[in-house]
Amino acid sequence: MLKLLVILPLRRFGLLIFLAGIQLTTLSQTIKGKIIDAGTGEPLVGATVELIKDKQVHATYAGLDGSFTLKTGTPGNSALLIEYIGYKSRRIENVTSGNIGVIRLNIKEKNLFSVIVNSQKGRETDAYARKTERLADVVLNIVSAKAIEISPDITVGNVLQRISGVSVTRTSSGDGQYAIIRGMNQRYNYTSVNGVILPSPDDINRSIPLDIFPADMIERIEIVKALTPAMEGSAVAGATNLVMKKAPNDLAIGANLGTGMNSIFFNRSFSGFSSSGVDFSAPSQTHAPGYTATPADFSVKQLNFHDVALPLNAVGAISIGNRIFKKRLGYLVAGSFSRQYRGSNSLFYDQVAISTDPTPNSVHLLAYQNRQYSLLQTRTGLHAKFDYAFSPGHNISFYNLFLQLDENQHRAYNENGIRPNNGPGEIDYYDRVVFTRKNVYNSTLKGTDKLSDRLTADWTLAYSIAKSASPDWIDFSTFKDSAKASTLYVSPVTHSWNHSKDEDKAAYLNIAYAPSKNVEIMAGGMYRYKDRNAFYQAYKLGTIAPGGLARQPFTDVNSVQFGFYPASGGLGAQFDPQNYSGTEGVGAGFLQAKLTVQEKLQIVGGARVEITDQKYASQQTDALPGKTGKIHYTDVLPSIHLKYELASDQNLRFSYFAGISRATLFELVPATTAGDYYNVGGNPYLKHTTSSNFDFRYENFFTTTDHLMAGVFYKYIVDPIETAFYFTNGGQTLTYGSSNPNAAATNYGLELVFVKFIQKWGVSGNYTYTHSSVTTAKQLTPAATAGSVSTFPNQTRPLQGQADHIGNLSLLYKDGKAGFEAQLSFVYTGKRISIVNGYYNLDYWQRATSQLDFSAEKKLKHHFSLFLKITNLLNNNIYYDLLAPNYAASNKGLPTQSNPNKILIQRDVFNQSYLAGVRYKL
Repeated sequence: MLKLLVILPLRRFGLLIFLAGIQLTTLSQTIKGKIIDAGTGEPLVGATVELIKDKQVHATYAGLDGSFTLKTGTPGNSALLIEYIGYKSRRIENVTSGNIGVIRLNIKEKNLFSVIVNSQKGRETDAYARKTERLADVVLNIVSAKAIEISPDITVGNVLQRISGVSVTRTSSGDGQYAIIRGMNQRYNYTSVNGVILPSPDDINRSIPLDIFPADMIERIEIVKALTPAMEGSAVAGATNLVMKKAPNDLAIGANLGTGMNSIFFNRSFSGFSSSGVDFSAPSQTHAPGYTATPADFSVKQLNFHDVALPLNAVGAISIGNRIFKKRLGYLVAGSFSRQYRGSNSLFYDQVAISTDPTPNSVHLLAYQNRQYSLLQTRTGLHAKFDYAFSPGHNISFYNLFLQLDENQHRAYNENGIRPNNGPGEIDYYDRVVFTRKNVYNSTLKGTDKLSDRLTADWTLAYSIAKSASPDWIDFSTFKDSAKASTLYVSPVTHSWNHSKDEDKAAYLNIAYAPSKNVEIMAGGMYRYKDRNAFYQAYKLGTIAPGGLARQPFTDVNSVQFGFYPASGGLGAQFDPQNYSGTEGVGAGFLQAKLTVQEKLQIVGGARVEITDQKYASQQTDALPGKTGKIHYTDVLPSIHLKYELASDQNLRFSYFAGISRATLFELVPATTAGDYYNVGGNPYLKHTTSSNFDFRYENFFTTTDHLMAGVFYKYIVDPIETAFYFTNGGQTLTYGSSNPNAAATNYGLELVFVKFIQKWGVSGNYTYTHSSVTTAKQLTPAATAGSVSTFPNQTRPLQGQADHIGNLSLLYKDGKAGFEAQLSFVYTGKRISIVNGYYNLDYWQRATSQLDFSAEKKLKHHFSLFLKITNLLNNNIYYDLLAPNYAASNKGLPTQSNPNKILIQRDVFNQSYLAGVRYKL
């Protein structure tokens, strides 16, 4: 009975607790909603939401899609306060539980002579990038400064690999250097800064190495895939426009500082050298004409190497900007600096013999190298922009940019020769030391004048200069007779100097007339004058054997005795045909009209005329044709772009444009040099490339973060410039280099871009399929019969650098309340031709690659945040193969040559790179 009396009250108490729980749940308050920009509809990620009731405050933040959920235990009416930087606050009274729907915030507008000035922060957001894509006249893709900041990348070259339709070529450090747009290599696209094409420090092509640009100086990157008449026409694949950061509306100060390391140095040391005091001029340049160089003119200081066990990298940047004098004068001054120790390990088959045994074009590997790269890269970037508004519609800006990339490269490797019995032959030990300095300077003056309500003019004056120097490039080696030998001997050493300079002066003028709100007519023109020169000189020094010995034993580099080979006369190659100078003048005019029909259909069309004059003079011998050359041609480039607005957030686009690609002066100079198997040289008869390009794309901007783009493209390319055989010297000399195939090339594919956010999580990605085709002549070795000769059949292949499949997939996380965001990014590039070989079916193919990177940032108090960037998490190696049967018996048993269906030529290992630091933003 007592037990029953106890149990009954306990049951009743439990029932009361259960009922009370139901009541509390019923009385609890949950408020949901979504916060967007009143003008653009963009989600305001991270907007603060505060629920105020009886002096109590409950707060949360808007998620990646602008939505929020706020739970409290306080029932009844409350006030909701919504705030976001740069927007007017909004207070909503008498809020009860439930979904209150969409809340629209208005931007705080700052008027400058009745002209709204966009905030710097606004221009750098993903939302602004999506809005620009939606409103653009042409097909393009944009990466914002915010996306760059949170990405794992610190250079523009690496950022580009994440853009739809773009892959990159890589340097010996694994960094992206040149953009391949829609499967077409760098020669078929150009890079501009704020719309001005810059010259290249590269001594061979006109493309700017994009690893020279620090990513933290960029406001946004635009990949333009369809050109209007107002744009320069020298692009078949597209154009990369780098929009640099501008003056903010109010005082803004930014800085970051970080350090990190490359894990490849966990297992070996960094082997470096001092480049201080390196002589930038060859002996022939520092002395009077006719000077005979002596061994004393050449130093071995750079061959005294020092090891660093685990070197630390350093990166830093600072910027300050504001608008002063009643907002008339805006300025931004910024600088960026990085010092990075990079490295790679490589297996490389250096000597490849082509024979008829056992079949035509059989590959025999004669030697392989185990290479270790140690690279110290010092990257400096400075830029400053000033703009002044005289009155409404009248302003002027002055921009200056300086970029410099110094690289100390030590490539140490041994080469194992292969004997007929497959045993190791002579072993050579090589050291290559190269100090390279590349810099780009640009100064641009721009003005805009609103002459009337309907007439506007803008003009640009630009001066740019790009330089590259590789002073005293040294190749030094020692050898021993076999792996069992103990004595090292000294081989001849080579010192070379290579300099190039590319100087541009350009002027632009555009006039726009709008007779009505639905019609705009624009006309304009430009002229750019390029002055380019290149210098190359090499000296080969032999070794003097003491005591009349045939070979000089090696003890240390400072004890080696050098002397000139008699054939060189102590002068080196003073009159190498690779020394040349040249000019290029490009003049253009265009007429363009924009018409809007019933506020749904926009038509932009017109034509551009470009006139090209190229001249060059080389040190080629007078006995051969092409010592000097003059090339002149005119191109008419029509285009039309249709954009139909299916809804306020949906577009259909169709574009057609004609584009060209000019040969570089280097390609035109007939500087023939002896290659391993055939002569390699320039081609004064090279034609420029013309193309017809078509695009169709559907766009849906669900929000300014969530969007979908799907499109197809087709290109018909006449006179593509490809690497192939042709004849020089009046048809007497077979040469391998740039030439025009007899048949046109084609390139087509599809692109898909998507982004979706749900609360704190998001996923973004893109996929591009590309198929291209070009036909060129290749050499086929003869059958093994007396009197037989090589033939040159045509072979159809993809364009160099074109991968069938490329794609990106990123998992995003952002917690506005905690101030934390992270990104896990995957990049895939399918197999592609890396080097076009002159032999039939023996192109060098890069295998498909996949790279996984990670980055994160955590906000702290007082405008500080911490960031982390890790690249190549999966330690992706890069492989290059000959996709030919591995028939040769001598190849069997060599490292990584077990596959009978292909022959490995190179394997590069880069490992992971880590970077962590602190960022400050005011």
